[in-house]
Amino acid sequence: MKRIIIIALLLTTSFHLFAQRKKDRFDMLPSFPVSVDGDLKEWDNKLTWVDQDSTWGFAVTNDSEFICVAVKVKNLALQQEAARNGIIVNINPEGKKRDAARLVFPIPDSESVRAMVNDENLPNMNVREELIKRSRGFGVVGFARIVDGRLSFDNTYGVNAVAKLMDDDMMVYESKIPIGAIGVKNLKNPVAIQIMINNRFSMLQKTIKSRPAPRMRGYGSYTPTVKNPYKKTDVWIIGVLDGH
Repeated sequence: MKRIIIIALLLTTSFHLFAQRKKDRFDMLPSFPVSVDGDLKEWDNKLTWVDQDSTWGFAVTNDSEFICVAVKVKNLALQQEAARNGIIVNINPEGKKRDAARLVFPIPDSESVRAMVNDENLPNMNVREELIKRSRGFGVVGFARIVDGRLSFDNTYGVNAVAKLMDDDMMVYESKIPIGAIGVKNLKNPVAIQIMINNRFSMLQKTIKSRPAPRMRGYGSYTPTVKNPYKKTDVWIIGVLDGH
């Protein structure tokens, strides 16, 4: 049974991006030094938790060159979603809650995941850790100065992201995204930043919404629905970049 559940999670497509539905608003932190190493020490007491259960928390800051993001995930099921489908940082330079420059990580290599699914030792693996290890780069979409696709860890743009499992069974994530690659036209205007734990339920919801509603003979049309069991999987932060 455990193997069946793991395989069901692994076989989900991982590169769909979708919009946030709720209207909560959060702020960026004042600028401070950040080292993208998955340690999060410099983020101590700076994370905002999305719910009373501390399912996951986040924070965003920037310096003159980069927007930096930190995420900590406590919920184990949501950790597996993040490890398989990625944490998305979506930055809209016009301050609108719409898809724009998106960084996706982790993004496990599909062939490597298929080999993992067929591995007899799968039930004994730490699946979350294995999925993170099987990422072969960063997913990038919608950047003004970076070509869409998979970006090498050793890239010349300065894009970086790290995800780790900690000893306390928390999953931590850090990333930095070059401001110059986003296409900000006026640095004095607000930008909108979405942080999202990508998951199969939201991905399926978006797929259903994108399809024409099927018609039932004599009863008009109907739209199937899928309930997301997670309370909240994305947030929006809107504000002017610090120092600009």
